[in-house]
Amino acid sequence: MLVGVIVQTYLDDIAAAVMKGDFVTYRDAVSLPFHLITHSASLVVSTEQELRVGFETFNKMLISQQVTQYIRLVESAKQLDQTLISSRYTTHLMANGTRIMDPFTSQITLRLEGNTWRAASITNALANSRWPLLVPKHPETDPQKGPDQ
Repeated sequence: MLVGVIVQTYLDDIAAAVMKGDFVTYRDAVSLPFHLITHSASLVVSTEQELRVGFETFNKMLISQQVTQYIRLVESAKQLDQTLISSRYTTHLMANGTRIMDPFTSQITLRLEGNTWRAASITNALANSRWPLLVPKHPETDPQKGPDQ
């Protein structure tokens, strides 16, 4: 199987699990400890409980933002050895065809454990990123009332 196909399948499966709130599938696809490196922090998710909290918070954020599409597209992928893949991808978060934030780029390292590819680390380009990833909710204005005064 081509390396890019392995990564794209992984990203699609995990995005679907997050959108459905399927923690079991998500948990089985992450290697602990998991490393998240951002513009401002280097974080380690060491326990299943920490992973669950991050997953549930991210899932709730997607629901609150009314995200209908969580799309991650592989830009490049390289197999480093038989058990490691490094890939760059772009994330798009959409609510009924409208972006809720600008697309952002990430780098993922997948590690083959047994017969399963699992995320060992992600580095992303969000300046304010943290675990879990939170996106500020856009203020909504009731068109009948106008803005709050």
